[in-house]
This record gives sequence, structure tokens and C-alpha cells, in this order.
Amino acid sequence: MTKWHQTRTADLGLRTVGAALLAAGWAIAVRLHQLAPAATPGDAGSLLLFLSAAAFLCASAGSALLFVGRGLWECVEVSERWRRVAPPDARAERHPGA
Repeated sequence: MTKWHQTRTADLGLRTVGAALLAAGWAIAVRLHQLAPAATPGDAGSLLLFLSAAAFLCASAGSALLFVGRGLWECVEVSERWRRVAPPDARAERHPGA
């Protein structure tokens, strides 16, 4: 059975949503660029902070969806170096004779 994200339609949808998020991030960045010169360095209000965070999130999520698409759900093998290993004390408790 094919999972929903493995279909061609879902891939096109994800990439379309990614392009829309990038466009929204661009519009937010343009608005932020218009507001920034009027603000003094100590006057970074909540609106400027919100717009900055929204632009960053839209750009990050949009680029991931646009460029990777359905590949976001691919399984990857993690190197043994980065796998979680139980601390030595916990391993000794689980395997008393080892």
C-alpha cells in the first residue's frame, strides 16, 4: 500500500505549498524591510520580532518543501557513531553477566 506522501499528487502539492510559503516569506520580508528604517535600535517592537520570525519560518519550511518535496519522509540510516547508546551503568543493569 502506498503512503499518501509517496504519490505524485502529494509531491506536487508539497512543492506548491513550499512555493507559496516562500512567496509569503518574501512578502513578509519586504514589509519588514519597509518598517525597519523607521525603528530605532532600541525600539524593536513585537511586530518587528514577529515579522522576522514569520519570515524565517516561511523561508525555512518553504525551501524544504519546494526543493525536497516527498523526500522529507525518506528513511535514512544513521551512522553508528550518532546512534543513542545506553549509559554503561544502564547496560550493566540490563545484562548482569556481561
